[in-house]
Amino acid sequence: MRERLPVIGAYVLTGLLLIFILAPVAVVVLGSVLNTRWLGVSSEQWVPGAEGLVTFRWFGYVLATYGRMILFSLKLAVLSVVICIVVGVPAAYALVQHPFPGSRFVEELVLVPLSLPGITLSIALIQAYAVWRGRWWLVLCGHLLYTIPFMVRVTSGALRSFDVAELERAAQTLGARFSQRFFLVVLPSLRHAILVGSLLVFAISWGEFNVSYLLNTPLNQTYPAALYATFTFNSFQVSSAATTLFLLGVLPVLLLLQRLGGGELGGELGGELVRIEQGA
Repeated sequence: MRERLPVIGAYVLTGLLLIFILAPVAVVVLGSVLNTRWLGVSSEQWVPGAEGLVTFRWFGYVLATYGRMILFSLKLAVLSVVICIVVGVPAAYALVQHPFPGSRFVEELVLVPLSLPGITLSIALIQAYAVWRGRWWLVLCGHLLYTIPFMVRVTSGALRSFDVAELERAAQTLGARFSQRFFLVVLPSLRHAILVGSLLVFAISWGEFNVSYLLNTPLNQTYPAALYATFTFNSFQVSSAATTLFLLGVLPVLLLLQRLGGGELGGELGGELVRIEQGA
């Protein structure tokens, strides 16, 4: 029994930490559907039909008011995934499989945006491309500055974990051209890394606030900006419903990422993602 006490204590401590972490999330989710009087929260009840115990009218209000922002963020996230695959995967392949003098420096240079505050990057984009201020794709460029490094890092890590060059040489001896080797040998070998990188890119783009906030315009606003607006100008119920919708978009991706990612690389990139989000 004495030997089991440390294990029991570890389980108890883990359970308490889990409750401490999940309690705010539970309050927000419950606040999106329950009358706030049941949660001990005083908030205005200005949406009709919210006098009962449970109501889903807050979600309707959020979708009607911020639905366009949700679709815009979804559009940015999907485009970020596609562009990161098209640009990041070949870039990582070239840097790892065909190194040149200074290639390691270039690989580290790609990661520089991750160490810069979002406000710095957004101001730099605004000053450099002032003539295109307000264009939606300028917001996309801000997202790509943060997402491409992750795709490059994940792909380059996978390329270094096994000998792709040997597989390519074997295919070349069989008469395969470069395009055949790349699409039939390299990419299938990287499908797990590409999937993990895509999930990372989607999660980062979906929740990106630092760069987007200054690049947003009244016509092109991301959903995280809408979240900020709900907490600033709306009731607790509306902000809870908006947050719940945000979680519905990102939690499945994070759970799948946790299942597929794992390992040292997944932990390292996950920590970097948390650092970036805390920068908000």
